[in-house]
Amino acid sequence: MKRYILACMTVAVVFASSLASVKADDLFQPPWTRGADGTTWEGWTFTTGALTTPPDEGFFNPYGTPSATINAGTSQWNQYYNNHIGVWTLGAGNNISFDIPNTPYDATKFKTVWAQITWQTDNNGTPVLTLSGTPMTFVESQVEPNGWVAAVYETRLPYNPSGETVIISGSLPGTTFDLGEVFIDTQCVPEPSTLAMLGLGAAVALVFRRRQ
Repeated sequence: MKRYILACMTVAVVFASSLASVKADDLFQPPWTRGADGTTWEGWTFTTGALTTPPDEGFFNPYGTPSATINAGTSQWNQYYNNHIGVWTLGAGNNISFDIPNTPYDATKFKTVWAQITWQTDNNGTPVLTLSGTPMTFVESQVEPNGWVAAVYETRLPYNPSGETVIISGSLPGTTFDLGEVFIDTQCVPEPSTLAMLGLGAAVALVFRRRQ
């Protein structure tokens, strides 16, 4: 009996470890410090098939709670598919909209949005990422040992909106792809011209103090 219980516990531990190993493919963190002033981060692993869900991997956002809205039938979600937990299969007519609340609108600052996804092709489909209707720029990708692809996209806005909407959708009609995880980071900082003016002002003030 003890051997049976021990065997069951061993199987459970191995299974849990295998599930943990395919979760949180946060491979391409942004080039800034998470949690710093003016930044947010949020992560979705789609552990449920809910069509509207907050970040289930966690988030840091002092301005509100981000949410994902899935425009696809619940039958297109799999709890465990091809060695991955929580997978949405999306076609050309499907998309997931990620709404990120942020700092108030400010034209003197610029916003950088960094989105990384874990996906695999399914019937020749590929993901399309847009930010406020504009395609995001592909940065780099990496094929993981289990065949999934981790890819990161970036967009820089010349102003700071009060929130961002990242949409991940399918591409060509008749094709599909599988989406496993999404991590979105944002950073709001003064635009370069504003930083230059601040630096010039500081330099002038320093010279003035020295002359006094």
